[in-house]
Amino acid sequence: MFRFVKMFITIFGIFIFFLRCKTPIKKEYTITPSVVNFSINRDTSFETIFYVKNNGLDNLIISEIATECGCVVGTLLDSIVFPNDSIALKVKYTPKPTDSGEIFRFISIRTNGIPPIKSVSMRGNVN
Repeated sequence: MFRFVKMFITIFGIFIFFLRCKTPIKKEYTITPSVVNFSINRDTSFETIFYVKNNGLDNLIISEIATECGCVVGTLLDSIVFPNDSIALKVKYTPKPTDSGEIFRFISIRTNGIPPIKSVSMRGNVN
């Protein structure tokens, strides 16, 4: 009888372990693409779209879009992303007069998700 109880506890423990491994994280999200490459002339601007996908079980709330300079502007149609849904983050880069050659710009997204801040980048060449 003791052997049966010990075997049952072991099987139950393995079951719980696999159940926890398969449970999705409640606030998991992804941003794609992680890097955008481009090449533009100095007198033009570049626009692209990043997609924020909520892979979790709860609503994802985007509280801030931060850029390193005023030359990059990010806009969202909504700040709430429902589970298994995604929204578009439209980003526009307008070169500063001093921008020339290879440039890197970063956009950080602050959310209630895990991790709370993720960054994506734009890598380009300004002619």
